[in-house]
Amino acid sequence: MQVNGPWFIEPKTQRTVLFRGINLSGGTKIPVAVPSHEPNGFWVDYDRNVSFVGRPFPLDEADIHLQRLVDHGFNLLRFMVTWEAIEHAGPRIYDDDYLNYVIAVLEKCRSHGLKVYLNPHQDCWSRHCGGSGHPGWTHTLVGLDPAHFAETNAAIVHNVYPEPENFPKMIWNTNYQKLAAATLFTLFYAGKTLAPKCIIDGINVQDYLQQHYLDAYTELVKRVHDNGLEGHVVIGYDTMNEPGQGYIGRQDLSRLPDDDVDFKKGWTPTSFEGMKLGMGIPTEVDDWVFTWRGPKPNGRITIDPQGKKAWLDAKEQADADRVFGWKRAEEWKAGCIWANHGIWEGESILRADYFAQSNFAKHWTEFMTAYSERIRSIHHDAILFVQPPIMETPPKIGGERLALAPHWYDGLTLVKKKWCSYNVDYINLKRGKYGTGPLRFVRALRIGEKAIRQCFVDQIETLKVEGQETLGPYPFIIGEIGIPYDMEPVKQSSILGMLFGWLFRAAKYYPIDSPESPQNKAMDASIQAAERNLVSYTLWTYVPDNHPTWGDLWNGEDLSIWQNEMIDDVSQESDTSSETLLPETIQGKLGTSTNMRDIVSLHRPHPHKIAGQPTSIVFTSPTDKQRASYDFAFQSNVDVQGPTEIYVPTVHFPMPDAPVNPTEVNISSGRYKAQSYNGKYWSLLWYCDESGDQALRLIGQPLQQKTGY
Repeated sequence: MQVNGPWFIEPKTQRTVLFRGINLSGGTKIPVAVPSHEPNGFWVDYDRNVSFVGRPFPLDEADIHLQRLVDHGFNLLRFMVTWEAIEHAGPRIYDDDYLNYVIAVLEKCRSHGLKVYLNPHQDCWSRHCGGSGHPGWTHTLVGLDPAHFAETNAAIVHNVYPEPENFPKMIWNTNYQKLAAATLFTLFYAGKTLAPKCIIDGINVQDYLQQHYLDAYTELVKRVHDNGLEGHVVIGYDTMNEPGQGYIGRQDLSRLPDDDVDFKKGWTPTSFEGMKLGMGIPTEVDDWVFTWRGPKPNGRITIDPQGKKAWLDAKEQADADRVFGWKRAEEWKAGCIWANHGIWEGESILRADYFAQSNFAKHWTEFMTAYSERIRSIHHDAILFVQPPIMETPPKIGGERLALAPHWYDGLTLVKKKWCSYNVDYINLKRGKYGTGPLRFVRALRIGEKAIRQCFVDQIETLKVEGQETLGPYPFIIGEIGIPYDMEPVKQSSILGMLFGWLFRAAKYYPIDSPESPQNKAMDASIQAAERNLVSYTLWTYVPDNHPTWGDLWNGEDLSIWQNEMIDDVSQESDTSSETLLPETIQGKLGTSTNMRDIVSLHRPHPHKIAGQPTSIVFTSPTDKQRASYDFAFQSNVDVQGPTEIYVPTVHFPMPDAPVNPTEVNISSGRYKAQSYNGKYWSLLWYCDESGDQALRLIGQPLQQKTGY
């Protein structure tokens, strides 16, 4: 795959490639048999003896899942591989069985014609501090003890949460600012500058962590190379998923950051309060709630660790050093690293501005350069998918064969699990477009469906434009975009229900396969924002074993586009969100080919390969009365080889020669051919004989009963 300005280019034909992709998968965050809501198996023997073989699916089921994704029109996988999955057993002990499994799945991708970019995934550092990604032994390396993160509020961890079914929505994201993750990210990126006493095996902890991280992924790249998967399947590599900034650049450890739009929820200690809690000191902290205009303080609460500490004591640290064979410098004392560096003592802070002069962009860029050099020393023409910290402006960097791959979600819907009649232009609010003071929230407010959809378009446009200004004229792909499926249901409107709903339950809830379901509205608004900006995207996510109660099996998230389990005795009159996942049309049916969350707008045409450059995409999702339609325009180039290839789902757009309800195809010039596959989709091959503006319009059918997706 080549890059040419803002476009991905197919080398042989020079056609523009617009990716419609999917993340595979949220299920790879957790090892086999250790979902995040189960305490059994969590933090046993440093979590060395886990396995990720078969995550996201068993190899013998790969063809079923990959064909299903092809049937949905996906032509790119953002394939997640965690550091923990490769090196969980200990430093430089690689899981060959897992690496062989990854290569086998990638070979399956080759047979299904899918392109892949590999993603070194993590959230909040690791499972052990409430996220995912990095090995458990990294905590032990720096002297942390995950066994007591809950009592000390060093992290909020689903596995040990007292009532896992009531785990607060999206609370896991706050772990980035808590002691465990903040410490590890600081040491990983800037240990040599900020923790010079942390010497292990003769080198600073920063070098130790980075070398093992780079070596682990280098091993993966070597195997991709040795198996001939470069280019044919694997087109590039993501940088670290959603990297945390730790304490780097923190101006005052005794205060929360002044940014009042940054995500805060639940118990939120300042950096210094978190350090005290980590040493077992009872501490009063802020409590926060999430409102329409962002986080809001909700009083103070005292956390008492009851004598527990988030740090290993001297004996525990010495025992761990023997297990892993580490030789720790004498000046690296057991206990809080930051107290050992003179930042605080007793219950007093001595250097509140200790981290203020450090620059995260500098440290992140240095690491990204080292990561890129490692990959390209083997996979010479790999595309580097650059992912800056979440919602942050990417720093200015140079290089070749790059693509900007930020994430974008509708944050209000993601946190509230509800499709609201209002929204906020969050990205542009955060970038300062609406000025200062409380009135900026009013200026950023959007009310009504039309305004909300345009708001999404505007936010992605901002990310795209600032990427061109900082990264350069390279392709833009949304690495993650998606919706929560466990959204608050919406009642169907009816005169009878409005008049007598208090007397009897006349109003039902829109099933998930209704065009009026909140899931359908949220998904359609998100994807159309990417289409309007003419950018590639990879949806989050496809989890084959998504569960009706536990969702994606990680931290209560439930964003998988697929679910094939069902709930017994479901009533469409229920008002619980989990029970709205079943469409009326498929209640009582169960099978591996039945998607219990098959929303209307997910099935939409997409131009996979374009003999020129796209200029406009507009999809109109069908309703019971409105026919589906698709308008596509591009600037054709006769010097490009091959036709424009457009994926078309049969569910809304039957073949043009179908005996019943054929799709109407109108093209501005040239000729087309409809090429059928397995009944789930067809490809429109459009041949243009001259360069210039071209336009296509497809007119499909009103909403039909869907089966078999």
